[in-house]
Order: sequence, then structure tokens, then C-alpha cells
Amino acid sequence: MFHTVEDVLRLEGFEGVRLVAGRRGLGRTVTSASLMEVPDILPYVEENTLLITTLYPIAGSREQMEQLIPELGSRGVAGICIKPLRYIEQIPPVMISQADELGFPIIELPMGANLSTLVNLVLSMSLNDYISQLQFRDSVHRNMMEMLLSGAEVEELAEKLAELLQKDIVLLDNQLDSICAALRGEGETGWTIYRREEADRILEGRRLFENHYTMHPIKAGNNRFGFIFVPDSEKSDDNLKMAIEQAALLFASVFFKNYAVTLNQRNFKDVFIRDLLQGKIRSEIELENKMRAFDVSLAFPQYVVAIKLFTDNEMMRKHFYNELIDQNLISKRMAYFYQHIRKKNSVYFNDSIVVIENEQSEESVNEFYSQVIGKLEAEAGENSKIGIGISREVKNFSELKTGYRQAVHAVRVGNILYRDSFISRYSKNGLFELIEQINDTDLLVRFVRERLGAVIDYDRNNKASLMQTLEYLIQYHFNLKQVSEARYMHYNTVRYRANKLQQLGVDLEPGEGLGEIILAYRIYVWLKSIKKME
Repeated sequence: MFHTVEDVLRLEGFEGVRLVAGRRGLGRTVTSASLMEVPDILPYVEENTLLITTLYPIAGSREQMEQLIPELGSRGVAGICIKPLRYIEQIPPVMISQADELGFPIIELPMGANLSTLVNLVLSMSLNDYISQLQFRDSVHRNMMEMLLSGAEVEELAEKLAELLQKDIVLLDNQLDSICAALRGEGETGWTIYRREEADRILEGRRLFENHYTMHPIKAGNNRFGFIFVPDSEKSDDNLKMAIEQAALLFASVFFKNYAVTLNQRNFKDVFIRDLLQGKIRSEIELENKMRAFDVSLAFPQYVVAIKLFTDNEMMRKHFYNELIDQNLISKRMAYFYQHIRKKNSVYFNDSIVVIENEQSEESVNEFYSQVIGKLEAEAGENSKIGIGISREVKNFSELKTGYRQAVHAVRVGNILYRDSFISRYSKNGLFELIEQINDTDLLVRFVRERLGAVIDYDRNNKASLMQTLEYLIQYHFNLKQVSEARYMHYNTVRYRANKLQQLGVDLEPGEGLGEIILAYRIYVWLKSIKKME
């Protein structure tokens, strides 16, 4: 708690003093006191100090007397106590005028005042406050440490901290979503623990985030696990600040212990999920035992989803994937979508995040990720491209390997077909499924070269994009006007490029030839996705 000039005037020992100027400044904070014993005091005086003096060091200099009050005010000094009659007959009127204008308190001391005693009184007041703060901090530490050693978890510690501080306490994760909250209802004496989404809804309903608050990070080394949030509190409350800092250290130790255990368990679980996706688990007994051990639910049907960030910035990609896994972002976004959390089986695998989705239909999977993809883009960073591939329905655990291959393939194809972030469904690319069955890739390359080789070479040699124009023409059923409107291209530009394609041997007239062109383009996209064609 900070004391003010007005509080100092109430101290025993300050009887008989008189405020002669600067009444507006009685609320100035006082943290220390000092005697003015030398003329050049200004370089040494500290902010929030109450200066006590006879003005002896500058009594003979009118210029210094006139400059003193403005200089002290500009340096954040709390006020000045002056004992006149010994070296000056009275406090100069110019000082009184300046102090009233600045709201800078001038206190006149009686003739018998002992300056050293008054300084000690102010210093003792500040020291007593500091001792009280240390005692309160130690009390918080001792009470919470006892609970910690007895095996208490974060919810119990949050409730205890709320009782000690007599304030609501909220623990937030790094995304500022609630981990838990110890909240007291109107008229209640005790605190109730709320968890995650329930806590978020109550906090939003009470609008606690809109008032004054204090927030302190929960850190262990370089790991930040979240924040302690205290609504309806002042950041200037030193008791509160010291107690929260102490509590944050204890919370960090609990979070770090839980993090280490969770990380170890997750490593084993990740190996299990990767084995499933690679078809390495063939025994249903082994499957059931590991599902039970790792708390994995695989009620079919399932869908495999691959999420990939396309960027050459490896650090950016690593951070994004870590956030998806560590902060459980997919489950959290699904909680907003479905109004409750659905447990996700997700794993980092082959430079993408793979999620096994327990949904009733492919449409519901697609609908959810259509809502989420914008949030993922924001999480990844500006100008990021996110690719999401969705497999066909997986009916049993032995089909998970196929589902994973389909999801990855859908992402690869989507990356070629779309410039911006996309959702690519394997079921919507049925032609690729047929192409994939042809083992002779040389035959496929030859088929593409015979029908589109001239265009591919033209693009490469001239840094053109006729193959992209062909993609647009196929997408909009060779309607030049629709291509122009949908892709914001001038109609004459589209027509020129279509004519150029025909000059290079591309048959755009309806019939068998056009069908082969469309098939050749689809094969080209598939070959490019598996890096068999530039």
C-alpha cells in the first residue's frame, strides 16, 4: 500500500505542522524522506521523496530559491517540509505561489521540530509497510507450499490463493483461455472452482475482463505455462503483486511437473497413432490394450485429416505445429463450434499435423474445418497458406493407413490446384484415385507430354502461366466470361490465352479431344503432386 503526503501529516510527531501551499498535491505518493543538506541536492533527490530542510544550503541565493520548487516538481518529489526562522524569516511568497500553481505541497514546520526525527518517522512508515508485505508474501508461500507438498493440483491451489488474497483468481493458458477460475458469487463467503469453457462463459457474463486487473506470467525457465489473472485489482497494490509473484513460482512447478508427465505419455501415444496410420498394428487385442493405456477412442466411422503449413520458414512451421499440439487448438476451436470439447487424436507426422476425426459424415468434417481454417491462418501468421486434406470414410482400424494416404494426397493435390489456403477432399478427386492405380508413371508422363508438352515447355521458357489458364478453363467449363469474372481478368486477356493454348495444340472444342485434354491435365496435377513432373 502506498502512503501519501496527507498520510504523513497524520503521523505522531508531525503535530503542529502547517500546510501553506500545494493542497492539490496532498495525494502525492511518499516512499522515502531525505534531508536537504547541500545546495546541489537536485541530482541526488529521488522520485516520491519528501524533502525536509531549513533551506540553509540555498538561503543566500535568491535565484536558487526561485528555481527550487519547479525543479523538485519536475523530478517527481512528493513535497517539501521547511523549518523557517532559523535561516530564513519566512517561506518566500514566490515559492508559495509556484507550489499552489503546481499542486506541490509545502509544509511549514514549527520551531521545535527535529528534522532527523521527522525523516526517521517517514522512513519507519515505509519500512513497516515493506515488512508487512514480506510477512504477507511469506504467509502466501507457506500456506500454498503446504498444499503443494501434500499433492494439491492447480484447481486447489487457485482456490487457496483466492482465499488468501480475498479476491477472485483465474488461471489462463498462453492463448488467454481459462484453465480454471476460483470465483465467489454475490453474497457468498467461499469460492467455487470452474473449469475451462464454463469459466470462460462466467467471466464473459460478469465482464470481469473489462475492469481493473492484475496479470502475472507463470514461468519455469524458458517455458511459460500461462498467467495468473486477478480481476478487480490495482496493479499498484504491492501486497497483491508480491503474493502473486510468489504464487506464480509454485504454480509453475505444478505445471512443469504435469507438462513433463504429459509429454512422456504423449510421446508413447504419438508412436501408437503413427503405427496405426502406417498399418503396423494388425492385432485387435494389441489395439484394444494400447487404446486403453493411452486413453484413445476410435469409434468408427473416422476420417483422417492432414493439416499442412506451406512455408520455407522452418521456425515458423515448427512454432505453428507446436501450438496446434501443445495448446490443443483444434479441440478448442471445436469446442466453440460444437459448444463442448471433443477429444482429438492428433500427431505430428511427416511435416504435417494428422488428426483422426470421429464424425458421422464427411460433410460435418468439411463444415468444421471450413469454420476453423481462417483461425489457423491467423495463428500461423500473415500471408500464410494452410492446406487441409480430408480422407474418405474410414470404417475400421485396418483402413486408417489408407485414410492417411488419402488425406496426404488430398493436401498435395490441393497445393497445386489452389494458390491460397484450401480444404481438399479426396472423395471430390475421384479421377486421381483411378490414376493412382496405374503403376507405370512413365506411361502417364508420356500421355501428358503428348497432349500438353508444348504448353508446359512454353510456360517454362517464357515464365508464362498458360497451364494455370487451362486449369481455370476446366474449372469454369470453358466459359471465358465466367473465368474473366471469377478470376478478375479482362475478357480479352482470357480470350488471348485460350487462343494461345489452341495454337500450341490444345483442343478446346467439345468432343473426345477435349476429354483427353482434361484427363491429361488431371494426370499432370497428380504427377506434380508426387514430384514426377515439374
